[in-house]
Amino acid sequence: MEAPAEETRATTVLPRGPSLRLLSQENGTSDGETLSQQSFFTRDGKADQGSRRRAFTHGLHRLRRFPCDSPVRFMAYWDAAAAFVGLHSDHTARFYRADGHERTSLARLPFMGLTATKVAGRLVGWGPGPVFTLLDSDLSPLDAAADALDIRLCQAAEHSTELVTAGAGNVCVWSVMLMKCKVKIQRRLRRSAFTELALAPPRSGRPHTAFVARGADVTVVDLNAGKVAEHKKDLCPCNITAMVYCSQLDCLITATQELSIRVWDPDWTLRVAFVGHNGVVSSLFYCSALSMLMSASEDCTIRCWDVAEGRAVECVHTQQRSPALFIGGTEKGDTFSSFSREGVELWTITALYTLHCILQRGERSPLRQIVASPFPAPFPSRVLCVSGDGDVTLVAAETGAVLTSFKAQQRITCAEYCLQKEVLVALTDTGTLLLANTLTNPITVMHQWEGSGQGPWQPTDHVIVNKGQNAPIPGPACCLVLYGCVAETQRAFEEWRSLRGGRGCGYRSKAALDDAKNKFVIILGQSGGCMSVLDIDNGKVLCRTQAHDGQRVTTLRACPESDCLLSAGEDMTVVVWQVNLCFQHCLTQWLSVHCGHPPVYLAALGPQLAFTSQEPNAGTFNLKHFDLLKHSHTAGALTGGHPDHFTGLCACADLDVLVSSSLDGTVCIWNDKNHLIRTLQLNAVPECLCYSGFGGDLYLGIKGDLYRMDCAEFLPHYYQQMLLYTYYVRPPPDTPVIETKENQSKETAASRDRDEEEQLPELLTDDVTRQKEYVSPVAPAMDLAALLRSSVKCQKGKPPSTKETKKEAFDCYMKILYGLPHNIKIDLEDTSDPDEFEIDSFHPEPYNTKRNLPILDVCPKSKLGIVKKKKEKKAPVTMSEPKTQIRPLPVTARKSATARKPVMEEHEEPRVRTSPTKPPKPDIPPATPPRCETAAPLREPGSRMPKFLKQFADEGWFKELYPDKKCIPSSLSPEDFSLQRCSALCGRCTAWESYTTRTQFTGASWTRCPHLWGRTCLLWSGPCWLRS
Repeated sequence: MEAPAEETRATTVLPRGPSLRLLSQENGTSDGETLSQQSFFTRDGKADQGSRRRAFTHGLHRLRRFPCDSPVRFMAYWDAAAAFVGLHSDHTARFYRADGHERTSLARLPFMGLTATKVAGRLVGWGPGPVFTLLDSDLSPLDAAADALDIRLCQAAEHSTELVTAGAGNVCVWSVMLMKCKVKIQRRLRRSAFTELALAPPRSGRPHTAFVARGADVTVVDLNAGKVAEHKKDLCPCNITAMVYCSQLDCLITATQELSIRVWDPDWTLRVAFVGHNGVVSSLFYCSALSMLMSASEDCTIRCWDVAEGRAVECVHTQQRSPALFIGGTEKGDTFSSFSREGVELWTITALYTLHCILQRGERSPLRQIVASPFPAPFPSRVLCVSGDGDVTLVAAETGAVLTSFKAQQRITCAEYCLQKEVLVALTDTGTLLLANTLTNPITVMHQWEGSGQGPWQPTDHVIVNKGQNAPIPGPACCLVLYGCVAETQRAFEEWRSLRGGRGCGYRSKAALDDAKNKFVIILGQSGGCMSVLDIDNGKVLCRTQAHDGQRVTTLRACPESDCLLSAGEDMTVVVWQVNLCFQHCLTQWLSVHCGHPPVYLAALGPQLAFTSQEPNAGTFNLKHFDLLKHSHTAGALTGGHPDHFTGLCACADLDVLVSSSLDGTVCIWNDKNHLIRTLQLNAVPECLCYSGFGGDLYLGIKGDLYRMDCAEFLPHYYQQMLLYTYYVRPPPDTPVIETKENQSKETAASRDRDEEEQLPELLTDDVTRQKEYVSPVAPAMDLAALLRSSVKCQKGKPPSTKETKKEAFDCYMKILYGLPHNIKIDLEDTSDPDEFEIDSFHPEPYNTKRNLPILDVCPKSKLGIVKKKKEKKAPVTMSEPKTQIRPLPVTARKSATARKPVMEEHEEPRVRTSPTKPPKPDIPPATPPRCETAAPLREPGSRMPKFLKQFADEGWFKELYPDKKCIPSSLSPEDFSLQRCSALCGRCTAWESYTTRTQFTGASWTRCPHLWGRTCLLWSGPCWLRS
C-alpha cells in the first residue's frame, strides 16, 4: 500500500544464481506516525460502542519519541537497566525505556561508544583512541586498561564474556574480568581505520571469526589463532556502509552505497540481494527471535526483510526531517530503537498472527482449505489442511504438531474430517470420493468410490420435472460436506477411544463404524444441480434431490447446531435445507434466497445468513446478510470492507461476529448487523480462513503454512466480556501417529471397494500381516505415550468374588500376618459347654511392628464375671473399654479353678490375679503399684534351652509341649515358639471349634474365642521373656 503523492522505489529481490533473476514485489508501506497515535488494545468499553472502527496493522509500530537537544552519537541496549543507553554529543548519557521513562545520568562520559557486557551490571566505554574503561551500574569508572590500542569499533562475543575491538590497523580480544587484552592482531592489517565490524561465533570446523570492513574490502580474522585468515578485495562494487552477521542462517549481510543489501554464504556466494531503499542504508540489525532483518536508510524509512525466504516484509516511514542513523533492538525482539539528529524513537512489533504449523518445507503451494473439528472436550481439537494439489495434513490444534498426512494421486478439490470415526473424506476433481483411515501415518485409503450419486434418477429420488422437459443429469460431484448428528456424546467418546487404541493399524472392524445413535453422512453437491446423501460407512446413496434449477452446486456449508444445510449454486441463489437423518428423505428444502451475484462463501450466525457477493467487472465486493426469521435482507456497510476478492468467511459463535478475509491482505470483523467493527491489515495475503470453534481463535493460511490469530484481542471491550461467560474446557493433549511404511500394493488392495463377504477374509489376512509389522515399533511407543499421559485403562475388569477366592485370600492374609499355614483343619464338632465360660469384654493392644506379632492384654472395664446363663436365652455380649489390666492365671492355678465351679453373685467385682512370674518394671512408674502375688522360684533347665524359655520350665503346658527338654533347639526364636504354642492351643480349643461351625472364619473371630485368647495371653502379655 503506497502513500499518495509519494515517490517510491520498487522492491527488488535478487535470488542466488548466475543470472540474478529480478523478482519485483509491491512496496508496502505504513504510516508510523498515525499508527503510533492509536491504541493497540482498547479497554474502554464505552469509547468503542457504536459504529466506530479502528484498524490494526501487523508489523513495526512506533511506541515513543524522545526529542533531544543534543544529538545522539551512539546507542546500545543494556539488559541490567532494561533500557537503551544513548551517548549524546554533550558527553551525557540517557536511559530510554519502552514505558516512556527517560533518565539522564549525572556522569560525564567522553567515550566514543558503550558496549554492554555479560558480566552483571557492567559496561565498557571505549574510544576514541586507546581508551577501554569498565563502568558500573551508575556509569562510574571502575578500571581502565593500560595496554589498549586504537579503538573505533567494539562488539560482545555471543559465546563468551569477551569483547572484540577494532581500530586503526588492529583487532583485539579483551577479557572483561581481567581488563586485559588476550589477543592482539596487527600483522597484515593496514594502518587505516576500519568502519564496520561483525562477529561470527565458533562452529564445528570453524574458529571464532571477525569480519572487518574498510571501503569495499572485507578482512577475515581468525580470533582463536590470532591471525588474518583472508582478504576479500572489492567484495562490493561500492563502499560498505553497514554490516552484520546472521548466525542463525550462517551468512554475512552487507549494505553498500549503491542502495542494495547483499547476503553472502560462507564461501562468498551471493545468496540474495535486496533493493528497495531510495537512500543509502546507514544501519543493519538482525533479530534472531523474529528471523527478520531490519535496515535504516537515509530515505527516512525502516524496512524489514525475510532473509530465509528472500522477500521484503514491510516498510515504515519515520516521518522525520532527518533520517534514521541507527537501528537496533533487544534479543527478545520486543523493542527496537532508532535515533536521528532530532531525537530517539522506540519501536515494537505488533503481531496480529503467529505461525502455528509449518506444512511445507520445500516449494510451497497455497493453502486452499482449513477444516476444524467441531467436537469439544474431552475430544481433542484438530485441524485439517488441504494444500497444493493433493497434500492433506492433520494438525493438533493446541500444539501445532503434525499428527498424520496424506498425499493423493489426484488433485483434491475439498476434504472433510470426522474425528469420532477417525476417517478422512476427500473429493477429487474427477468426482471420485475417497474414504481414508487417519489412524495411520501416512493416511491410508480404505475405500474409493467412483461416480458417487451419478446414476440415473430413481423413483425414490425427489425430482420435479416440468412438462416437456427431461430431468437433468446429476453429473459428477464438485463439492462435499460432512454432516453429523451426535445424540450421545459419552458413547461417541467411548467409541473414539476404542478406535484410538488401534492407532498405527490399518484394519478397522465394521462394528467400530456402526452406531445407530450417532450418525454421520456425506452430502455431495453435483454439477447437474443434484444433492446426494451418502452413507459414510459403505458409500451407498441414501437419498437424492434436485437443487438450483439443474445448475452447478458451488458451495456447501453444514450447520448441525441449527439442523440445517446451506448450499450455493451458479443460479445465484442460496438454498436453506432442513436435515433430519432419522428419515429416508433427510433433505427438505426450506428457503431459497436470490443473491443477484454468484455467492462464493457462506456462513450462518444464528438466524442471520451471510454470503459474499462479488462482481469483479464492477469492482464491488460486499458481504450481505439475510434474516431467516424475517425473510429480509440486511443492508451492508456503505464504506469500508474489502476492495478485492474474498478468500474466506466464517462465523465466530462465541463472539457473535463474522470474519472475512480478502486478497487485499486484510481481515475484517463484522457484527450481526453487518457493521464493520475492525480491520486488521496483514503483511501477507490470507489464502483461506477458518474458525477454531472456541473463543476468538482463527486459523489462517499464509504462504502455504498454518497461522493462528486471536481476533478477540482487537475487539471492543463488550465482545471481550462475552468470553468471560463462555464455558471452555481445554482439550486433552494430542500426540502424533507413529509413521509407518507400508507396501504400495497393500494400500491399493485395501482401497478397492469390494463386497463385504469377499473383503472380510482379505482384511483379516491383511490385518495379521500388518500386526506383525506394527506390533514391534508401534505398540511400545503407544504404551509409553499412554503412560506419560496417565491414560492407561485396564480393559479386563475385576472378576466377581466367590467363597473359594475369599477363603484363599484370607488364608494368604493369615499366613502373611501370623505365619499360619494354609488350609488349617479344624474339628467342627462342638464338645465344650457354652455355659461354662463367658468373657464379658476384652481389649487387644496394637501390634508390635518390630516383631510383627500382636501383644494382647485382656483388661475388663469394670466388671468381669463368669456368669451362668440360661440355655433358653443368651445374654448379649457387651464390648467396653478396659480400666484395669488383668493377668491370666497360670496353668496349675487354672486347673484348680476349673475343678470346682465358682459361685459368684452378679455384678460382683472379681479378685485381681497375676501370673507367678514377676512382671517387668515399667518405664513410667504408676501412681498406685498393682498388687501381685509372690512367684515361686524357678528351676534351672538344661544348658541347651534358650534363655527366654527358662521362666516357663515348670509350667504344665510347657511340659506337654516339650516332654524332653533336650530336644529344644538352642536356635529357637520367640517367633517360632509362639507359632508352636498357638498350633497346640488351636487343637485343644473346643470353644473355638464350636464357634467356627456357626460363623465365617474372619479376622474378627479371634476376638470372640475365649479359650484361644485366654491361653495365648500368657505368651503375649508378659513382655519379660521378649526382652530377655
